[in-house]
Amino acid sequence: MIPSSISLRFCLVLAIVLCTGIRADASQRAVADDTYAVAAKAAFQGDVYILSGGFSVFSAGLDKLRVELKEKGVTASLVSYQGWRGVAQTIVEHRQKYGRTPVVIIGHSLGANNAILIANALKKKGIRVDLIVSFAATAPMMVPSNVRNVVNFYFKSGGWGHVFKGESDFAGALNNKDMSTQPGMGHFNLDDSPELHDQVVRNVLRYVRPAKSTMAVR
Repeated sequence: MIPSSISLRFCLVLAIVLCTGIRADASQRAVADDTYAVAAKAAFQGDVYILSGGFSVFSAGLDKLRVELKEKGVTASLVSYQGWRGVAQTIVEHRQKYGRTPVVIIGHSLGANNAILIANALKKKGIRVDLIVSFAATAPMMVPSNVRNVVNFYFKSGGWGHVFKGESDFAGALNNKDMSTQPGMGHFNLDDSPELHDQVVRNVLRYVRPAKSTMAVR
C-alpha cells in the first residue's frame, strides 16, 4: 500500500499542476480576446449608411452606389428609410465599442429626410456626423449642429426635392445643389446619376479610410 503521506503530497502536486494549467489557459484566452478586440477596432471603418426612399423601388440607384463604394474599399449598409431608429442605435453602440469613428449618412427621398432625424438623435448622444448626402428630400429639413458637412441635391423647380437649412447653431458646411437644369433628371432617378455617384464617393472618401484590401463584390 502507498503511505497516506505520499498520497497526500501527490494530490497536492497534482492540484497545483492543474490549477497552474487552468490559469495559463485563462490567461491565453484573455490575451487572445484582447488581441481580437484590438484588431476589430482597427478594422472598423466607421458607420456608412444609405437610406432608401418609400417602397425602396424608387431608390434603385442606391444599391449601385453601395457597390461603387465597396469597390473603393468602403463598406456601406443599405437600409429602408423606416429603419432610421435602428441605424441611430447601432451608431451609438458602435461609438461605445469602437470609440470615435466616421459617421456618414446618405439618403434618397424619405430616406434623405430621415438622415436628418438620425443626426438629431445622435446629437442627443454627443455624436458628430461627418457627412450627410441628400438626394431630393421630400421636406425642407433643418440640419443640427453636430453635422460637419451636408451635400443636398434638390430641385428649385420642375422636380420634387427641398432645400436644407442649418439650425441657428449650425457651423458646418451646407451645400444645396439645384438640379433643376439637368435634362431628364427628377425625383425618382436623381439617385441613379453616375455623375452624382462620383461626387458622393469622393466626398465619402474624405472621411472614411478605405479598407487595405477590397473583397470581390458579390
